[in-house]
Amino acid sequence: MKSEHSPLSGFDEYPIHQIPEPLRILGTSDPRAYERYWFTAADREQDVLLVMGFGFYPNLGTADAFAILVHDDTHTTVRAHRALEDDRADIGTGPLRGEVVEPFREWRLTVDDNARGLRVDIRWHDTKRAIFHRMGGAGMQTSHDGRPALPTAGYEGFGRIEGEVTIEGKSLPLSIESTRGSRDHHWGIRNGVGGPGHLQPQPRGSHLGQWVEFSDWSIWGWRCLRNIGDTAHPGAEMVTPFSNKMRFDPQTNHLLGGVIQNRFADGTVREITYEQIGHRVAYLRCGMYMGPDQNGTPEENWFQGTYGGGDAIRGEAYDLSDPVIRQRIAGFDDHLVLATCRDEQTIGLLECSNPVLYEMCRDGAPGFALLED
Repeated sequence: MKSEHSPLSGFDEYPIHQIPEPLRILGTSDPRAYERYWFTAADREQDVLLVMGFGFYPNLGTADAFAILVHDDTHTTVRAHRALEDDRADIGTGPLRGEVVEPFREWRLTVDDNARGLRVDIRWHDTKRAIFHRMGGAGMQTSHDGRPALPTAGYEGFGRIEGEVTIEGKSLPLSIESTRGSRDHHWGIRNGVGGPGHLQPQPRGSHLGQWVEFSDWSIWGWRCLRNIGDTAHPGAEMVTPFSNKMRFDPQTNHLLGGVIQNRFADGTVREITYEQIGHRVAYLRCGMYMGPDQNGTPEENWFQGTYGGGDAIRGEAYDLSDPVIRQRIAGFDDHLVLATCRDEQTIGLLECSNPVLYEMCRDGAPGFALLED
């Protein structure tokens, strides 16, 4: 319910406005405007890969959230949708909620009772320093057809997780010692928000994202993030992956691992070998991310920001041991991998669109090749 002060909220009492509008109102009318949080938590010992996201779309008037758990070859998703109200500090939809305990240090993430039997109550602790950056917009980069790239900005990080995940009554306790995670908070205008009706044409392709944290450095996409408190390395450094030799499943043409060479700002090169852990892949189309063929969620074809009226909670479970199912739900995917660089080993994520990345390696796209056995 909107209050009698709508569109004002309690935050409008504070001197924090950026434009001459209530905080609920954006400085753009683009329907693809969004603000989104994304968290991952992986624990190899407990066989857990958890991905959670919270999205807000002011010009569509909607909010959504999802949680994906991959455990024991089962891929379970809970999604929730609601109308966006005036309180922009409400980080949650349906049974999924996020709470900032201490900015840039600690979060609490929860999933309450739902029909899929997935419950979450975890604490996220940041380890790497969050640094703001702009990722698009006029004067920064251009899209393939010469138009300005869509303006997006935000920050990223890595962390450790403690708490409990429960699936169908089975408890999976998580500890700081055995977990690894990555997160981001982005806002701006994103292609794919609102579905194909709002889509800016783009060529068929795939990025290859590395979300991997080592003891005193990390790679989040194309940036090296350093430990909180590391005064010797302020800010963030650019990373250029210039050689991607990847290996794929012959049944599905989906990513299995590979070797990536990365050039850092000081000119040094670090080679990382990646090997997928079992079938531990989070298929993000189930979290409403658009696939390369402009497809949304596998069953209902919903997208970020789409909304049918009223509060809606959805979800499903898939058997990842079946390659036919993996092919049907693939399209924008986070692969849990074992990552090795020099004498250090950790777990992380590789993100890509399957099977588009295979096509790029097969066809010899610049910087991409198939890894020879």
